[in-house]
Amino acid sequence: MADNLGTRPVVGRLAADVVLFTRRSGALSVLVVERGGEPFRAALALPGGFVEPGERPPDAAVRELAEETGVVLPRERLRRLGCYREPGRDPRGHVVSVVYHGYLAGAPVVTGGSDARAARWVGVLDFMAPGARVAFDHRRIVGDAVFRRFGWRLAAWGPVGAASPGAAGGRAPGGRAPRDDRPDPRSGCRSAPGSPPPR
Repeated sequence: MADNLGTRPVVGRLAADVVLFTRRSGALSVLVVERGGEPFRAALALPGGFVEPGERPPDAAVRELAEETGVVLPRERLRRLGCYREPGRDPRGHVVSVVYHGYLAGAPVVTGGSDARAARWVGVLDFMAPGARVAFDHRRIVGDAVFRRFGWRLAAWGPVGAASPGAAGGRAPGGRAPRDDRPDPRSGCRSAPGSPPPR
């Protein structure tokens, strides 16, 4: 996630992040940026950043994607994945992120811009590997997006072997991910996939 605030504390900010997939040499890949500033300088992160005053989250997602990677997509090409709002997910303070996901059949050339030092396509399994330095809760978000879009679960190091449907490593019945789109009255966001219902 990009920030325009440096390391200053963030209180109750809304962000938008993008999980964009493609296939490269047959392997599922995700578009990432290398963060240029703190927190998590030089770590891999999803393209995204803070929603500007008067801006809607899907518009912010499209804007940040273009600014940080050079990829220009109409917002209709992105689908809402969920809202991530767990305390402690951002060391600067409470940040709620609305996350969108999409797929491009061809992997366009990408270029880091704005506050991203670099942008590149990374194999999903490499991104999920324990040795990868990943910012915020973006590893979890990518795992949720893979499950939502493709119907299979990832462990932190890659796909899990045979397991019962719906369990970690299992495929959802019919190969589709279950949806958890109940509105969360606390934030106005829908729940993140797999999160417990609001209390």
